[in-house]
Amino acid sequence: MGHTFESIKEIHNLPITTLLLRAQETLHRFHDPARVELHTLCSVKTGGCSENCAYCSQSAHHKTFLKEGTWLSHEDIIQKAKEAKAAGAMRFSLSYAWRTIPSEAHLSTITEVIREVKALGIQVCCTLGMLTPAQAEQLKEAGCDCYNHNIDTSRAHYGKIITTRTFDDRLDTLKNVQNAGIMVCCGGIVGMGESIDDRINMIVELA
Repeated sequence: MGHTFESIKEIHNLPITTLLLRAQETLHRFHDPARVELHTLCSVKTGGCSENCAYCSQSAHHKTFLKEGTWLSHEDIIQKAKEAKAAGAMRFSLSYAWRTIPSEAHLSTITEVIREVKALGIQVCCTLGMLTPAQAEQLKEAGCDCYNHNIDTSRAHYGKIITTRTFDDRLDTLKNVQNAGIMVCCGGIVGMGESIDDRINMIVELA
C-alpha cells in the first residue's frame, strides 16, 4: 500500500515512545536483533566536487580542510577492501566526490575495481553521482550490489540547498539504478532549515 502525506504525518505525530516500540517490533520481525551488519566506506576521490550542496565539505564551492581532488590508487583501494573484509565487513562502499562519472575510461576503472573487490568475497556499494541507464547496467554487470544516492530533502526545499542539479535529476538516477536491478540505498538529511512538512514530503518520496 502506498503512503500519503497524511498517513506519514499521522505516524510522525505519534509519541516518541510509541515510535520506539514500533521500531523495535519491526527490527525483531525482519532481522536478528543480536546481529549487526558492518559496512566500510572508502572515499576514493575526496573533495573538488563541482556540485554546490550546502551541507557538503567535499564541494569545490566551499572553503574546507579538504585538498581538492585527492585520489586513492587502485592498489590502496584493494588493500582497504582486504582490511575491511578481515575486520568483518560484509559490504565495501566506493565513494567518488563528483557530479557524474567523467568518462568511459573512469567507468572502466571503476568496474575493474568492483570485480576485484567482489572476488574477495565482499559485497560492493557505490556512490558515483548521477548515472545514465547504460552506466547503471555496466555497474550491475561488474557486480555492484547496492547504489547510494540520497534525495537530500523535499522537492520544495531542494533549491535552497542545491542549485547545480534538480530534484528530478536525483529521481532519474534512482530509477536507472532500480531498472538495472541494483539495490538502492537512499535517504535524506534533517536540520537544514526545512519545515516538518518538508520532512514528511521527503519521506513520501522515499516511500
